Amino acid sequence: MPSNDLRLLALDGGGVRGLSALMILEQLMEAVNPDAPPKPCDYFDMIGGTSTGGLIAVMLGRLRMSVAECIIAYLSLSDRVFRKTRHRVTVKGKVQGRFDAEELAQAVKEVVKQQGLPEAVLLKDAPEAGCRVFVCATSKETSETVCLTSYRTPRGNSDLLNSVTIWEACRATSAATTFFDPIAVGRFGEEFVDGATGANNPVREVWDQAQLVWGPEPLEGKVKCLVSIGTGLPSLKPFKDDVFNIGETLVAIATETEATAERFRREKALLDSTGRYYRFNVVRGLEDIGLEEAKKVKEMAAATRRYISSQEVHKQMQACAGSIAGREYFGNYQVVFSLEGVPRAHQFVDRPAEMAELERVLMPRPGQSQRQKMHVLHGLGGMGKTQLAVEFARRHHRRFSSVFWLDGRSVDTLKRSIASCASRIAQGQAPKTSTGYTADSSADVDAVVKDVMAWLARPDNTAWLLIFDNVDREYKAQGGDPDAYDVKRYLSGADHGSVLVTTRLARLEQLGDSQQLGKVSKEQGQAIFESWYKERHAEGEQLLTLLDGLPLAIAQAGAYLQESGVGLTTYLRFYEHQWRKLMESNHLADAPLQDYPDRSVWMTWAISYQAIRDKHEATANLLLLWSFLDNRDLWHGLFAAACRNSTIAASLLSAWIGDIASSELDFGQAMQLLRNYSLVEKVAETTSYATHPVVHRWAHHSHGKCFAIELSQLAVVTVGSAVPHSSTRDYFTLQRRLLPHVQACSRRIVKSRADWWLIINKGNDRDLDNDEKEKAVLTAIHLLGLLYADQGKLGEAEQMYERALRGYEEALGPTHTSTLDTVNNLGNLYADQGKLGEAEQMYERALRGKEEALGPTHTSTLDTVNNLGNLYKNQGKLGEAEQMYERALRGKEEAVGPTHTSTLQTVNNLGILYKNQGKLGKLGEAEQMYERALRGKEEALGPTHTSTLDTVNNLGNLYKNQGKLGEAEQMYERALRGKEEALGPTHTSTLDTVNNLGALYADQGKLGEAEQMYERALRGYEEALGEGGVQRYMPALNTLENVGNLYAAQRETAKAHAMYARALPGLHGVCGQSSDRYISLAAKIDALSISQSRREGKKGARFSIRKLARNMF
Repeated sequence: MPSNDLRLLALDGGGVRGLSALMILEQLMEAVNPDAPPKPCDYFDMIGGTSTGGLIAVMLGRLRMSVAECIIAYLSLSDRVFRKTRHRVTVKGKVQGRFDAEELAQAVKEVVKQQGLPEAVLLKDAPEAGCRVFVCATSKETSETVCLTSYRTPRGNSDLLNSVTIWEACRATSAATTFFDPIAVGRFGEEFVDGATGANNPVREVWDQAQLVWGPEPLEGKVKCLVSIGTGLPSLKPFKDDVFNIGETLVAIATETEATAERFRREKALLDSTGRYYRFNVVRGLEDIGLEEAKKVKEMAAATRRYISSQEVHKQMQACAGSIAGREYFGNYQVVFSLEGVPRAHQFVDRPAEMAELERVLMPRPGQSQRQKMHVLHGLGGMGKTQLAVEFARRHHRRFSSVFWLDGRSVDTLKRSIASCASRIAQGQAPKTSTGYTADSSADVDAVVKDVMAWLARPDNTAWLLIFDNVDREYKAQGGDPDAYDVKRYLSGADHGSVLVTTRLARLEQLGDSQQLGKVSKEQGQAIFESWYKERHAEGEQLLTLLDGLPLAIAQAGAYLQESGVGLTTYLRFYEHQWRKLMESNHLADAPLQDYPDRSVWMTWAISYQAIRDKHEATANLLLLWSFLDNRDLWHGLFAAACRNSTIAASLLSAWIGDIASSELDFGQAMQLLRNYSLVEKVAETTSYATHPVVHRWAHHSHGKCFAIELSQLAVVTVGSAVPHSSTRDYFTLQRRLLPHVQACSRRIVKSRADWWLIINKGNDRDLDNDEKEKAVLTAIHLLGLLYADQGKLGEAEQMYERALRGYEEALGPTHTSTLDTVNNLGNLYADQGKLGEAEQMYERALRGKEEALGPTHTSTLDTVNNLGNLYKNQGKLGEAEQMYERALRGKEEAVGPTHTSTLQTVNNLGILYKNQGKLGKLGEAEQMYERALRGKEEALGPTHTSTLDTVNNLGNLYKNQGKLGEAEQMYERALRGKEEALGPTHTSTLDTVNNLGALYADQGKLGEAEQMYERALRGYEEALGEGGVQRYMPALNTLENVGNLYAAQRETAKAHAMYARALPGLHGVCGQSSDRYISLAAKIDALSISQSRREGKKGARFSIRKLARNMF
């Protein structure tokens, strides 16, 4: 905000006669610019008002309404509010407001909402707001005038600033006791009455507020113009609240407003004598119109017009308008403003922060250096750069001698744009051969451009603005794009004027000040959408989420919906399944988006993409490969891991993106090239990059689909090869980071109608045979399933395993070791899902095949032996489980050594088995197994690895069985902390430990804490697995039984019975009806029934377990 060029506006109170003040102000704005009267907020730095004037000040300054809009709103408000005609007097002689204060509040709220703001929005405005606003109110407690402001001042009340809403401020300034009830605002409920009781003419308050804001130096030298407008009738003097003093107050009406005006004129004689203070107030014709007489609009209008048309007032108004318009350029180089042929939004949605930055850099400031000011506005195509530049030019063109809009799409269009400006230059300031230039003339364009540059370079022609729009072709001094050019060559060579460049080329930010234009906010996106599409629909938010704040895409969608009438639901279906066809339809000649000539989502990035491909083909290919991955997080480590883990992945990536995959330096350079064209952006404080979701879709549909099979396979191989094994440190963190890319790949696999992963094209990878590539794709799909399984996403894992198995069986045969690995992992998955019968079939098939193909002592064979041990243990076949574990342990100790993580996992499993066998000697052996496994895992994997934490959890189980409850609690708490951090609070492994901790609390007698743990575990299992999964997952069944035990201990028999009855069918399916677990739980249900019948004294009331079983099965 300039501090030596201030325009201030003070508005008197006066009830319905505020219309007169508005008519005067309307005439004043027309005098400033008859063709396009400006908004007062664009010219005045501060507007202050009292009562009626306060309402107007808020509408004009805080809500940024035009005078015409304000008059319409004011007439409606006056007619609505001033209806009641009788005083309301209480038995104590207190006067209640003659009019309905709630009606006034509601009317103001509706005006606020009509301006696109929430009804409860604060009076407080953004710090960068160009127009500051305040209203005067009188404190009922102190009778002092209080200014409720839209801005912070050194002596201001931050409590009121941060709490008073627009409607409350309007009520407070209007709360004259005889008209409206007082209002309490702020945290402390301060009561306020009409500001007119202390400052009906707020000119002094305006001066004092301006001094606070732009001080501490005296204000006289900083004010360009102070305008004070009255309402034609003096204000009321301060009055008391009771009815017996009302008559005395009304009789005491005097010339307060004009007396204040006269005192101020005498005190600030310098302002008056130098033509910087203006007072307007209708002298005759409004005396007989009461403050509440809303019906006398015609009389008010006639009296005000007579006043304005008088010669003396007209002369004064012209002088005032000249002072207000002092910010405009007046000089020899003034050029008529024109945006002919320039694309502009039919309804611009404001972007205040971005506009403020343009204003900060480019606006002429008195006393500033005359050096050239340059601002580069760069960002993704379709982000609204052109529209923001157009709006800046429309708002502020009067501040510049000339505004020349230049089409920067190519050197030819640029030259012709510059040459076309010559005809607007005043005669005599440039050669006639140039000022007579027309687009179809035979004049030498270069010569005309040279003459325009010379005119811009004149030493006294310093206030122009050049806007270079769409400078999107990268210039190289030698070679390169023939349509590109060096912007600096067209800046006239003079060190003055202002230059705005809009571009997608981030590198141009080196030219001067710059800002990257990002996506619009949710609210701004909604406003853009509604400016095109007039119907409201619940699914609008879903569409805006997909378009993610990209203005061009939002406008295009809204225009299509409005014109086609297809409806949002249908559009969303098109967007998901027919994206290319939908987007292509919008660049046809008769497409609805006519405010963006030659622009659509389909076409807007084509030039940038081609320029990238011309510069570096591998980088363009990377963008296409990325379109088959997730758009939010691409980092070099993904490619590095894939290349490190798979030579086939490395070869395939090299054939497609060259050294970008293997070299972090090349990857960085590729990303920099994409960033130069604003197609990607760096994720803050990371080494990762992201691309806009609409650009992501565009790359996929415009170019990626031409290589759909090859790129789908490459994406799967890349991501699958990067999946870390669970035996590596910090594997879970990397798996979680990979998960969005895994989901992108697997969605394509699941949705595909054909097994594209089996369609192998030779392509560019000449060093690979088809069998190798086919196997690499299938292995990658298998690894996607492995990651899903580790992440607890069992349904998705099953889909990947089944597709990998089908592919392996078809390509490699049913007995190939890769096929058998997938069979083994499907067994693991079925076991985790509680499908123990299916799991056993998978394990037995895998074991037979591996023993035949690899031999009985191969580590892969032993892994399946170990898994069969797990299965037998869960089925309660502890003898068979022990045999499997002991065989696996002997083989692994011999094959990979006693400290290998695979060996240690079997040691851990043997510990669990010994613990489950429950014999005293076995518990000691279990402890030895656990301690050996824990030491080895801590050394090999680290203390926070999930496998280490599993053993910690198991040690807790053992200590609990041994009665070492303190040690058990320590183990469980350590395991839970680690798992919550590594796996998350809802992973099934975390929930297993939660259940165990609940059981421990129950043993300790902490029944409340136990119930909390059980409820958390059960809720988590239900969310993760569903009811069907709970019935098949042994830990979840354990929790159900544990909850039943807890209720039974608390003698809540019905609840206990419900939990037991829910667990019983699950145990029947998992363990079988003859298993010890099933028989034990059935006995508990019988015992509950006997106990309940005894308490109720009823014979024969025993609930038969056989009946329960018949009902369930």
